[in-house]
Amino acid sequence: MTNLKQNSSNLQNQNNTNEENLLRTEKKYNQKQNIYQKITDLIIEQLETGAIPWENPVINNCRPQNLITGHIYKGVNPLILARSKTPFFMTFKQAKQIKATIKKGAKSKPVVFWSVGTYKKENEAGELEEKRSFILKYYNVFNISDIENIPAKYLDKTHLDKINNIEIKTAENIIANYPNPPEIEHCMGTPSYSPIEDKIRIPQKGYFINSNAYYSTFYHEIAHSSGHKKRLNRFNEQGSSLLFGDKEYAKEELTAELTASFLMAETGENINIKNKSAYIQSWLKILKNDNRLLIASSAKAEKAVNYVLNRQIEIKRFNENKTKRVA
Repeated sequence: MTNLKQNSSNLQNQNNTNEENLLRTEKKYNQKQNIYQKITDLIIEQLETGAIPWENPVINNCRPQNLITGHIYKGVNPLILARSKTPFFMTFKQAKQIKATIKKGAKSKPVVFWSVGTYKKENEAGELEEKRSFILKYYNVFNISDIENIPAKYLDKTHLDKINNIEIKTAENIIANYPNPPEIEHCMGTPSYSPIEDKIRIPQKGYFINSNAYYSTFYHEIAHSSGHKKRLNRFNEQGSSLLFGDKEYAKEELTAELTASFLMAETGENINIKNKSAYIQSWLKILKNDNRLLIASSAKAEKAVNYVLNRQIEIKRFNENKTKRVA
């Protein structure tokens, strides 16, 4: 009889412990959801104040330029110079003039331009008319990552010495532990994600106005990558391609911005809600008649965050425990 009572008491204690564990799990899970809801509410609050100017987080938008003269390369040249380690270039002659040296084996890239000349040509009346000729020419430039001994006064122009963006360990851990990640390439140009290549391209940390801008932008592109068919397969819901400015593109952008905000909250860092809501505002102009947009996008963003943080097991366990409690 005593053993029966003891067993009954042990079973009761075990049930109480299980119940407490379930309550703690549910509380922890709900706290995470509350953080996301708080961010969403803050964004809504900002949106209600009207459009806010968007601040580009990348210094000078990383446009390719000549380090010595400051000349911005235009036309087709940004495409030719893309995927370089920095947006700063100079010619062999310029490097020699400042006593800098080109690294052995470094390869140059061409910069093209139109040379405009004049010539005389006889018209139908027999008179000489001045005509203009256009000849396509080029010269070669080297990226400064392939040049050594550049004087400090020129390196100051790169902003790398002026902005000492710190590495945020919690933010880096999220990136490092992203399951089944896409390829990541640090290069100059506009931050982007290519679903075809399954690749994120983003400038180095030093080219952003601060560390938070870097990680927030990185998370935005990570959010897009989470929709790839190898992961959450979100793009199939919206068609095989998303065109800039259309409704489905706007939905995906909103999902990515919310995901970035939620991930920044996970790091414990401050989030610039004004900049986030300003970007979202531009898309909401297209989607103003869709009053379910923010709720639907928040749900997708939450799913993306859980994937990036590898929480599928935690969520599965939570749902199983909740089912057991109901039963």
